[in-house]
Amino acid sequence: MEAPILIVEDERNLRRVLAAVLAAEGFATSEAESAEAALESIRQQPPALILTDQRLPGRSGTDLLRQVKSTYPEIPVIITTAYGEIEHAVDAIKAGAEHYLTKPVDEGELIALLRQVLGQRGRVLPPLRQEPRRHGLIGVSRAIETLLEVIDLVAPAPSNVLITGESGTGKELVARALHDASPRAGQPFVAFNCGAIPLELVESEIFGFERGAFTGATRSQAGKLEMAASGTLFLDEVGDMPLPMQVKLLRALQEREFTRLGTHQALPLQARIVAATHIDLAQAVNDGRFREDLYYRLNVIPLHIPPLRERRADIAPLVRHFLAKISADIGRSPPIAISSDALAALEAYDWPGNIRQLENLLERMIVLSRGPEIRRQDLPAELLGKAGSDGGPASPFDLPSLERQTVLSALEKTRFNQSQAAVLLGISRKQLRTKMKNLGLLGDHDNDDDLGDGD
Repeated sequence: MEAPILIVEDERNLRRVLAAVLAAEGFATSEAESAEAALESIRQQPPALILTDQRLPGRSGTDLLRQVKSTYPEIPVIITTAYGEIEHAVDAIKAGAEHYLTKPVDEGELIALLRQVLGQRGRVLPPLRQEPRRHGLIGVSRAIETLLEVIDLVAPAPSNVLITGESGTGKELVARALHDASPRAGQPFVAFNCGAIPLELVESEIFGFERGAFTGATRSQAGKLEMAASGTLFLDEVGDMPLPMQVKLLRALQEREFTRLGTHQALPLQARIVAATHIDLAQAVNDGRFREDLYYRLNVIPLHIPPLRERRADIAPLVRHFLAKISADIGRSPPIAISSDALAALEAYDWPGNIRQLENLLERMIVLSRGPEIRRQDLPAELLGKAGSDGGPASPFDLPSLERQTVLSALEKTRFNQSQAAVLLGISRKQLRTKMKNLGLLGDHDNDDDLGDGD
């Protein structure tokens, strides 16, 4: 019999709800209402994982954690804590907790975290009740869940899509997800970076050319539009496309046909166009750097990918995904792990280069690492924040970072509805807005009648 997940919670109804949620996902569970009862249960049957509330009668969840780690260091522990007790989560992580969750616990995040922690330890996981359509996208934040919902909605349509987001956020992954979820999945997916080749080659690369069309054209060649056939053409960094080429692309989109260079024979445009950019195309239109009519042709369905710093809940699953993938790619077995304090430091960092920067950093650290896990002291100095008063790096467990992460998580869960987020956090809406202002989460334009509430 697979070892159970031990739920330690003094509130009977909440304990039973958690047990029911886990049971529905195929996990075996056991229950305890106090630290003392939990320790007795552990002695009788060591669990696969302990999920404990911080606030328990008698000894706290952190006290239980320390006792467990001293006797059963291999058992992972996850702490649940109220929003106003984040400092206890700091103590718990320092004492060896795998992670912490703020109450009320989001079921999706809980299940995802349990599967990640148990899977990392080689535990047999129950099959998912219904395989989610993740499309290769990693994350548990509300932003990613919303993005997946939109992908499923728009994938069947033939409409052009414009994906916006900072560099490194995974725009091509989203474009591939759109393709794979569409009826075009059996057709080619062709990617072209509009800013990666010289100006004079852009037209021939997109439209193709006939032999003799220009000096050096010793043979005919199909362009990206033709190669995509009835599939998808992904135009990455479309904002870097030269203006003369914008005119020709617009004409092709309007007439649904194009010609190779060196011929007048029209070919039908059958591919769906998915474009992406990291620049503000609307501003580029105002500046005269991008054609307004092409912008509206491409921006039929807009998709925005928030930067990683605005969806910190995705950092942990991304880290674990890359650790497993990169370890496998370089033949490292077992995969390299990461310590809790190192993961906390990664979660506290702002990641200006987004997912690409995170992946590159982890690849470098895995290749250079000689130990079984990445530790906090192994991380580059720039990831550990500003120097502390003693000249050393600041601790990643500072309350402002944790508080910011918790507030952002609540906002993501409620799609940035401030009233609902305040209820989730157990504070008033006015208190939430004060915290958002102090944490730099309120823009100068955001007044008391914020647009995020819809009420």
